[in-house]
Amino acid sequence: MESAARVVVVGGGLAGSAAAVKLAAAGHRVTVIDPNEHLGGKMNCWEAGGYHFDMGPTIITMPQSIDRLFASVGRSSRDYLDMVRLDPGWRCFFADGSVIDLYEKVERLQQELARIAPRDAESLPRFMKYSRQMLRISDEYFFWKPYGAISDLFKEYGVLNPAGLKLGSQIHPFTSLHQVVARHFKDPRVVQMFDHFIQYVGSSPFMSPAILTLIAAVQLDLGVWYPMGGTGQIARALEKLAGEFGVTRRNGEIVSEILTEGKRATGVRLFSGDTIPADVVVSNCDIIRTYEELIRDRRGTALLRKERQRYEPACSGVVLYLGCNRTWDHLAHHDFIFSEDAEDEFRDIYDRHLPAKDMTIYLAAPSITDPSVAPKGCTALYALIHTPYRTDRVDWAVEGPRYREAVLDRLEQRGLTGLRESIQVERMLTPVDIERLYRSKGGSIYGILTQKGLTAAFKPGNRCPLFENLYFAGGSANPGAGVPMVIMSGQITANCVLEDCGAPEAVAV
Repeated sequence: MESAARVVVVGGGLAGSAAAVKLAAAGHRVTVIDPNEHLGGKMNCWEAGGYHFDMGPTIITMPQSIDRLFASVGRSSRDYLDMVRLDPGWRCFFADGSVIDLYEKVERLQQELARIAPRDAESLPRFMKYSRQMLRISDEYFFWKPYGAISDLFKEYGVLNPAGLKLGSQIHPFTSLHQVVARHFKDPRVVQMFDHFIQYVGSSPFMSPAILTLIAAVQLDLGVWYPMGGTGQIARALEKLAGEFGVTRRNGEIVSEILTEGKRATGVRLFSGDTIPADVVVSNCDIIRTYEELIRDRRGTALLRKERQRYEPACSGVVLYLGCNRTWDHLAHHDFIFSEDAEDEFRDIYDRHLPAKDMTIYLAAPSITDPSVAPKGCTALYALIHTPYRTDRVDWAVEGPRYREAVLDRLEQRGLTGLRESIQVERMLTPVDIERLYRSKGGSIYGILTQKGLTAAFKPGNRCPLFENLYFAGGSANPGAGVPMVIMSGQITANCVLEDCGAPEAVAV
């Protein structure tokens, strides 16, 4: 295509918005279709009673992926976002009453660990060396590339190429993240803390590949960040960019089918009956739903059946938004209130597919950093508890209220005295609500489950294997879940489109 292509983006999540902005800036005619009235997908907001809540992602790491998107279209993210760096990144509360602040400087974190686990403090530099090596390998071989399987890697480097063989030995594909962590640390509290980095992608440390230990280096070396006004400001910044580059938005509408003919996608059909023709279709929908519901082609069903294990949804969650008319001095901006038995908790969620009896609670109190999100003297709390994705095994109409009480009990036991009496506004989401709001399979928050092994560690590639002009972006596509990864995914997808279709001349990208 030598002229501007007609691009339809199905879903305006962070990845879809990033792809739309980059393609529109390159001169293509881009339309984004989304059932919500906002762009950003799960990066949604809710306001009530003077409180502001970020409903989706709240921990921002690796802001370089955001900076790169803005720079690629001739903008600076600093003109759109006021990002502040948080240190400590987390405050960790353990079942025995001990507390660790997860500082970003290794020397200071060593001092923290030395208070409860002196031998593990000595092991920290060795673990960080391993984590940084995994980040370096990922940056060199995996990030910003449209790989969907180990075969894609072999195509580039060759099966018997020394570099490819060396890479295979370096990433330890059959070693789990937990095995690496347990090899370096012995205190169960320290192991639990470093195992929980995998929760950024909604998987289990017992099944995730060792290479994902890179998340520790991402957080400690690159920092934990917060955009003033709330993480929803990132979505608002992408909305502003989309407007500046002429992206057409069709909010409040749902795509019922991706139209195909032969080996090409020809457009989309909406539930309203409207048909929108396209030269390129980018699906930012959950990839399982894309194959199950949007592509009316038996080849898609066959592919899903063949790749059933690779395409298992990641975990879902119960989320509580609580506006409270008091403060608690012992909280940090980001807090983890850990379970007593981490292994049993993960087994409940990922093996037994049941809500954990003994849950870990991630608790955010952004009003500690940003007074604008709560009335003076009050606290805006966000509590996330990971659960299995929705199945018929759990009736959330019954389990949801019970789980709410269990969460509030746990928070009050861990120092949030008077929590129940302080609540002025409240909202709760269960896996059923998340599935309904964001059309993710089973209410999955993080796309597809990440597992160890040569194949399972890869997410589906950004180019659809069935249709030459259909592309995937988002948490269930390469490179995976988490804010930096999905924004990277959108840019990778846009680069694939530009490579395959070509950008109009004289447009810098």
